[in-house]
Amino acid sequence: MENKKSLPLAGINVIELATVVAAPAVGRVLATYGANVIKIEAPPDGDLIRGMSKGHQLPSEPYNSPLFDVLNSGKKTISINLKSEKGKEALHKLLEQSDIFITNVRMKSLIRMGLGYDALKDKYPSLIYGHFSGFGLEGPDADRPGFDTTAFWLRSGAIMDWVVPGSFVIRPSFGFGDLATSSSFLSGILMALYARTVTNRGTLVSTSLLSSGIWCNATSVVNAQPQYGKNYPQDRYHPWDPFSDFYECKDGEWVAVMEKSYATDKAIFAELFDMPELMTDPRLADLVTMRETDAVAEVVAKVEKIMLTRTAEEWCEIFDANDIPNEKVRHFKEVYLDQQAWVNGCFEKVSYPDGAETALPMPPILFSDFGRKGYETKGCVGEDTEEILRSLGYSDKEIADMRSKKEIL
Repeated sequence: MENKKSLPLAGINVIELATVVAAPAVGRVLATYGANVIKIEAPPDGDLIRGMSKGHQLPSEPYNSPLFDVLNSGKKTISINLKSEKGKEALHKLLEQSDIFITNVRMKSLIRMGLGYDALKDKYPSLIYGHFSGFGLEGPDADRPGFDTTAFWLRSGAIMDWVVPGSFVIRPSFGFGDLATSSSFLSGILMALYARTVTNRGTLVSTSLLSSGIWCNATSVVNAQPQYGKNYPQDRYHPWDPFSDFYECKDGEWVAVMEKSYATDKAIFAELFDMPELMTDPRLADLVTMRETDAVAEVVAKVEKIMLTRTAEEWCEIFDANDIPNEKVRHFKEVYLDQQAWVNGCFEKVSYPDGAETALPMPPILFSDFGRKGYETKGCVGEDTEEILRSLGYSDKEIADMRSKKEIL
């Protein structure tokens, strides 16, 4: 589905030398809003995400690869061998015409190839050089391979301390930390693009899964420090607020109830849950006193039993009627059926050659006066190689010669 409005990033040229999720997600968003993004894929297999699709029980064929499309729709792809002189020459011709260079290749390898920031900043002074890594550009872990699970989740404390004591660690969605970090990375690149309008200079923009994981868990990372002493993981019966928590219902589904303010809402809960003690027991006067006296465990246990008397839908109706923020805990299999999400452009339906009609998530930004590109299914590795090389001035004979020498796919 193509939005006929103009696109806010039209005229911006981007080169992406990146694989899998986080950095390609930035290129994907830039392309969605009009940038001309050229993705460089190493021959012969291209982006690693192509081969990973089957491990996620998704098809992985040209024009039938939903996982690859989510992260790469809207881009053109070129497959060049950067270990060859001709391949490097082609890359430099692309960089000459580019505003932004995005990569998640480890900096040590980039420097070895002559593609480090210091090697490019004077040659292309207006180029915005976006580098994404697992652990940052400095320190003893700078050259370690960084994965979503290891650098974002494990190093931030979240994978164990989000659960209650004794539980198995969470298994986050594939690429969750990558996608969270890509939003910060995108913000930095766009800030640099704006700054260039003032300074006429490019810059190095860098971020890491480590820094993003810490930032996303900032409140807990601060709370857990010894001067404050909050213990993690938190016991089921000792939440911050028993009326901003999760409860199982009669039908086995769960509901999150999120009060606006204990001081103003406790009268409502006293009536809804038949708990007059909320208004009379001095231990329950406020949340601090409730925790200090350990009365919070009693309250949670009582609410837990009460919530089991009705279904999730029944509780949601009751909370809605009393203007109490709430939500039934959804399953992944339900999300694409959410009409509120469809009305607000969260999905686009894409038809695949095998007959599947798949709801693919859209980049989550809408403009009143600008549009965004819809999905296009992507084909084979480097499907636009010849077109791109011709636009750089290469003749058909030169392209054929490069292919025979395996400098391109």
